[in-house]
Amino acid sequence: MLTLTTIPTDVLAETINVIGDYIRGNAKNQQYLDFAMSESAVIQHLLYTMVAGEKESFPLRISILYCLQCYLYKNDIGKSMIVQIFSSQAESAANQYTLTHLLIIGYLSKDIVASWCSGIILAHVIADNQQFKEAILEVNFAIDQVQTSAKTLMEISIDLLQNSSSSFHTRIAVLIFICTWLSNCSLAVQTFLSIENTILYLISQICAQSIGDDREILIQSLCSLALGLCLLFNNNQISSYSTESLERLINERIDIDLFQEKLAILSKSEYYAKALQTPQLKLSKSTDMILDYKFARLYKTLEGSITHMLTRNSISSTDRTLIDPISTNLDEQQTSTMMIHNDLIRQQAEQINVYKQEEKQLIQESDMYEKKIIDLEEQIEEIKDCLI
Repeated sequence: MLTLTTIPTDVLAETINVIGDYIRGNAKNQQYLDFAMSESAVIQHLLYTMVAGEKESFPLRISILYCLQCYLYKNDIGKSMIVQIFSSQAESAANQYTLTHLLIIGYLSKDIVASWCSGIILAHVIADNQQFKEAILEVNFAIDQVQTSAKTLMEISIDLLQNSSSSFHTRIAVLIFICTWLSNCSLAVQTFLSIENTILYLISQICAQSIGDDREILIQSLCSLALGLCLLFNNNQISSYSTESLERLINERIDIDLFQEKLAILSKSEYYAKALQTPQLKLSKSTDMILDYKFARLYKTLEGSITHMLTRNSISSTDRTLIDPISTNLDEQQTSTMMIHNDLIRQQAEQINVYKQEEKQLIQESDMYEKKIIDLEEQIEEIKDCLI
């Protein structure tokens, strides 16, 4: 359908949105798209238009992003295929034809729509699956023709984040991808901490003065989330950045109250409130590209756990100055560990309930979307007939 240039872009964008609604969380429809993809490279066509289609309309590119998000939603088979492509190939940004190359090209692009959309897709590929997060940790990408410049995707992401020429929207997308990667994956946290200057960079961003700059304030909030996730899912394999060391850094270099204030900024943003309303991307212009529904829910789930952990440990530290530390240390460690695990179990239970409610809603809406697709197909046929 993307090759039919006679179809108005608004009709095409709406059709793609409806297809996205129709396949979201529906394994049968996702499998049908898998079959169609193997026959005609549908996903590659969509990705190419989203990544390389600077001349295409913004609504069309965003509708493609939404459709791809819906394809990946609860679709471990589809995600697994993409992760396997990442893991099985020696990637090179010079090759523009494989699905993973298109994603990396978009991620590195100076076009903010391509960069942001690609970062969001990368986050959706690994979301909710520790195995996928770990699988892509060691994959190397040659970012130019010189093979000695090969870097991991984590290193590429950090380079993009720290590059002063990276756009605001690129940095937002990178932080969304990194935070999704770090959540519930201690090995990803370990890898992140092992890369030089990552923590110092996050601290410098959080502490930077940004009076009147709403965009930089959002960056600070996301950097606070990334640092908090390093605290929450730390396996203590990097001794210089153990849980205790990070808590001390936050307290001494940032101040716990200021850190929590910066972390909470995102929850007060209009972009956050809008993103939480619906999975469908309601973006009218490129400046609206900040958050999506999936990440907003992830932030909502984890922000409280980070705050709770810091607050509890801060109180425990104060108490230890008044109580014999030798007699209480072991009990406090056991209690702290138990409370963290209980928090995670509660969060997972809440997420499961959300998924169940969404699944019920999707089932109820399935018939309606099927009829809408039929109506749109009829409209397209009428348009084609008129043009013949």
